[in-house]
Amino acid sequence: MGAILDLVKVLYDPGAVFQRVTEKPTFLMPFIGIAVVQILVSALNLPFLKVAMQAQAAQAPAGAPDPSKFAAIGLIFVPVGIAIVLVIIAFVLWVLVSLVAGEAKFGTLLSVAAYTAVPSVVVLGIVGAIVLQVQGPGNITSPQDLQPALGLDLLAPGAKGFPGAVVKGVKPVSVRGLVLTAIGVSTTHRLSKGNGYVVATSAFVLGLLIAGAFGALFGGRTG
Repeated sequence: MGAILDLVKVLYDPGAVFQRVTEKPTFLMPFIGIAVVQILVSALNLPFLKVAMQAQAAQAPAGAPDPSKFAAIGLIFVPVGIAIVLVIIAFVLWVLVSLVAGEAKFGTLLSVAAYTAVPSVVVLGIVGAIVLQVQGPGNITSPQDLQPALGLDLLAPGAKGFPGAVVKGVKPVSVRGLVLTAIGVSTTHRLSKGNGYVVATSAFVLGLLIAGAFGALFGGRTG
């Protein structure tokens, strides 16, 4: 249960959490905690997702199946998606830490990835669900509308493609995730504070570039 409670503690006492990760890396319990919260949030957002999918289906050719009937099935794949993303983040951190420090521990960085994901996955998910509940389903016209503007995209509401995805990726929670990543890699791998921020900032920028590439590819407001 300590690993689960650390999902909350990492927001206000990250040094102590990552010191425990240094001594005993753990991934399963924080992953389960994150996955359970995200499943609950996704279930809460399900009516909004159905509205968005129905709006898209209305523009499809006549006779096409209504995808909103299968929206609930997507809840099954939430943990799988989270696991894949965390493994990718851990791999990126492993490469960056290896370049900076010469030695990196993948299992430890997998734990770091789980805890540093709390702001962008758990906090953002909860805040986004609250915003959707307040706004109601009336303004939902596509799945992209399920991601309300909570960052720099508030200053550029019409931005699409690469710039739209990049500005949407810069949020207070994502910046907090960057700070947690710097603390996490510095604590667990005995890096200097400066090198910790080099690793964290590089990973953050790479994430923005990847999001921007997807935004340019699909021409929408991804985030």
